[in-house]
Amino acid sequence: MTVAGGAKERAASGARTLMLRTAVAAGVVLLPGLVLAPVWPLGGLGPLEDDVLYYLPSRVFFAECVRSGQPLWLNPWSGLDRPFLADPQSAVFYPFTWLFAWLPPLKAYAASLWLHYALALGGAYRLLRGMGYRRSAAAFGGIAFGFGGFMLAHRAHFAMQHAAAWTPWVLAAMQRYAQRGGGRDLGLAAVTAALCCLAGHVQVAALTALGSLAFVLGTCGWRRLAAGRWLLGWAGAGGLVAVQLFPSLAYVWVSTRDDRGFAGFVEIGWDPRSAIGLALPMFYGQRVANLFAVDYWGPSHQCEQFAYAGIVTLLLAGLTLHGGWRRTEDRRAWSVLAALAVLTALGKYGPVCLPLYLLPGADLFRVPARATLLLNLAMAGLAAAAINDLASRVNPARVRLRSAAQRLTARPLLLAATLFAGLYAIGGLLYVSAGEPAHGAASRPDAWTALGPTQPAWWIPALVLVSALTLLGIVARRWRQPGSAWLLAALLVVDLGVIGWTLDVPPVARSASDLLGDLPRDGWVARVRESGQRLWVVSPRDDPRERPGQYINPLAKVVANTNMLVGVQSATDYGPLQPDAYDRLFPHKPWGETAEIDPRPRLLDPRWRRVLNIGWVLLCRDDLPPPPAAELVHTTVAGYRLYRNHDAAGPAFMEDAAHPGIVTYRARGHAAFATRVVPWPPALPERSDGPGGGRVVVARLALPGWSAWVDGRPVPIEAACGGLLAVRVAGSRPVDIEWRYFPPGLILGAAVSVLAALGLLAVSLRGRVATARGVSTTPAAPAGPVHPPRASAP
Repeated sequence: MTVAGGAKERAASGARTLMLRTAVAAGVVLLPGLVLAPVWPLGGLGPLEDDVLYYLPSRVFFAECVRSGQPLWLNPWSGLDRPFLADPQSAVFYPFTWLFAWLPPLKAYAASLWLHYALALGGAYRLLRGMGYRRSAAAFGGIAFGFGGFMLAHRAHFAMQHAAAWTPWVLAAMQRYAQRGGGRDLGLAAVTAALCCLAGHVQVAALTALGSLAFVLGTCGWRRLAAGRWLLGWAGAGGLVAVQLFPSLAYVWVSTRDDRGFAGFVEIGWDPRSAIGLALPMFYGQRVANLFAVDYWGPSHQCEQFAYAGIVTLLLAGLTLHGGWRRTEDRRAWSVLAALAVLTALGKYGPVCLPLYLLPGADLFRVPARATLLLNLAMAGLAAAAINDLASRVNPARVRLRSAAQRLTARPLLLAATLFAGLYAIGGLLYVSAGEPAHGAASRPDAWTALGPTQPAWWIPALVLVSALTLLGIVARRWRQPGSAWLLAALLVVDLGVIGWTLDVPPVARSASDLLGDLPRDGWVARVRESGQRLWVVSPRDDPRERPGQYINPLAKVVANTNMLVGVQSATDYGPLQPDAYDRLFPHKPWGETAEIDPRPRLLDPRWRRVLNIGWVLLCRDDLPPPPAAELVHTTVAGYRLYRNHDAAGPAFMEDAAHPGIVTYRARGHAAFATRVVPWPPALPERSDGPGGGRVVVARLALPGWSAWVDGRPVPIEAACGGLLAVRVAGSRPVDIEWRYFPPGLILGAAVSVLAALGLLAVSLRGRVATARGVSTTPAAPAGPVHPPRASAP
C-alpha cells in the first residue's frame, strides 16, 4: 500500500469514527425525549407522588429564595420550620439545582430529569467503552441502565434519580484510579463521587460506594492497594461535600432518623415475589391505569420493587453467566456486583443487611430494595459483555457463546411458549399466595384479571421475547457482520420505551397544569395565607390498610408540602428528617394522622393549637367532630370543612397567658424576625420572673442554629411549651428581641471543602507538571488481571 493510500484509509477511518461518535452523542442526548415522550409535556411529573408532594415544592421554594435574595437556610412553611440547606435532598450545593434559579420551575424540573437520564446513559456507555467493549455493546448497556427499571420507576424521586445517574461515572472513575493511581485520577474519582453525594440522595450515594468497592475489587483483584485507593477516592469526596455533610449531620442528630433500629433499616426489601417482574414488568399492574389497566396488587410499593431491564437484557446476561462468571475480570466484576445487589436488596431475606447495619451511620437508611440500582447496572454490563463477544473476533470462548446463542434461538416460538407457560404457572401461585393487596390498591377479583393472557402485561412481553430470540439468532449467526448487534439495542429501546410511555403516566393529563389543577384557587386559601396563622389538615384513614391520606386528592387538601405551592403555613410536613422536638410536640404523620390513627382526642384539645398558632383546621372526613369553639367558615369544592380557630395565641406570645403585656412579631425573611414586648401597665418591677417578666415564646421550633439578642445583647434561647423558641425578659420596659437562624456546621464544612478542593487540585497539578517534564508519578499498577485490549470499532 502506498503512503498516499494509507493516508486516505486513515482519513476515512477517522471520518467513520467521528460519525459514530457524533451519532452516539446525539443518541445520548435525544433518547430520553423518545423513551419518555409522554412525560415531558407534564413537566416530568407523575400521578401526584413524591415529585409533587415533596421535590417540586422544595425546588419552587429554592427558586423563590434565590430570586428574592433570601438565604436558603430555613423553610418556614412546613412543620414549625424545617432546615432547608441541611436537608440533603434540597441539594443546594448541586450545580444542576441552580437550573431552578434561571428557568421556570416546571421547565427546570423537566430539563433536569432529561439531563440526568442522558447522564445515566452516557455514564454507562463510557464505563463499558473504558472496559474495552465495542460501541454497539456499550450503547446497549447504556440504554439498559439509563432506562432500566430503577431509573424509570424512581422518576418520582427526583433526587434519587439524579444521584443514580452518577453511579456508572463513579464506578468508571474509581476503577481507573484503582488501576492506575495518580493525582489526576484521584481528583476525577473524588469529584464524580462528590457530585453523586451532592445530587441529593445519600442512600444512593452509599449504595454507589458499596457497589464501586465490589466493582473495583472484581476488576483489580482482591488487593489492599485497590481497596486503599477506593477508600482514598471516597475520602476525597467526603472532604469536598463537607459543606453539605456537616449541616446535615447536625440536623440528623436532633431528628427521629437516627433511632430507627434494624427493623427500620430493612423496611421494604426487594420481595422475592417481585423477581417475576424481571420478565413480566407489569404483571402486578401499576399505580396509574392506562395501557396497563390493572391496579398495582404486588408486594410493597411498585417503585421500590421494579427492576425490569428488558427481556433481551435478561437473555444476554444469562448467556454471559452460562459461559462462566469468572472467565474474565469484567464478567467477574459484573457477577459480583449482581450478587451483592440482590443479597443487599433482599433486606431481611438476605445475609448482607445485618453486617451493613453494624457500620456507623448505616441505621439512618431504609428500603434496601433500592440496591436494585446496582442490579440494573450489573445486568446491563453482563448483557453488554455478551454482545461484545458476539460481535468480536473469534476465539474458543466466543465460539461457545455463539453456539449457545444459536441453540437458544433455534426455535423461538416454541421456547417463548414454554417460558410463558412456566411464567403463567408461577403467576398463578403468586396470586394464590398474595393475600390482600397493601393499602387497598386492588381487590383480589381485580387482581385476577392480571392473569388473563389477553392482558397487555402478558402479550407485550411475549412479542418482545419472540422478537428478542429472533434478533439474537440473527446476530449469533451473522457474526461476520458485527453491525447487526445494533438491532438488539433498537429492540431494547422499543421494549423500555413501552415502560417509559406508561409507567406512572396519567392517561388523561396533557400538561403539568392538568396534574396541578386541583390546587385550590378559591378564596379560602387567600384567607389562610393573609392571616399569618398555620393550617392543620386532618386527613386520616378509616382502615390502616388504605392508602395514606397524602396520596388521596393531596392538592385539594394542600397536604404534605403542597402548601408551599400556594404560600400557606402548615402544621404538618413531609420529608425524611423530622426533628425530635416536633415529634414530641406534634406527633402527626404528614397527612394529618396521629400515631393512634384516630385524631379526635387532639381535635378536642385546644391547648396545643393555641401555642402552635394553628388558626385554621381543615377536616377531610365527614365523621370528624369540629374543634371546640371553632367557626365553620367554608366548605371546599371537594367537600372538606374549614374551621376558624380563634384561640391561637399568635406567632409570639408570653408563656404566662395572664401576662398583661403585648408581644408583636415582625418577619425579616425566612430565617430572621423581630419581636417587641410592651408591658402593661408601663411601670412594672425589674424582675424577669416577677409579674411583669417571664418568657417570650415564638411558635417556631427551637432548632440548633437559632440565636437571639435582647436590646442588642445576646441571650440564651430556651425551649418552652414542649420545644418552641423562648427567651426570658424583664418586665419594666419595652424590650426588642432580634432572632436569626444560621445552619450549624456550615462554616466549618465550607472550610473543610475548600481545603479538600485545594489539596486535590494541588495533587492533580503536581501529576500534570511531572508528566509534562517526562517524570511518571503514577505508581505501578497492581499485579493481576487487567482489561483485554479494546476491540476494534465496527
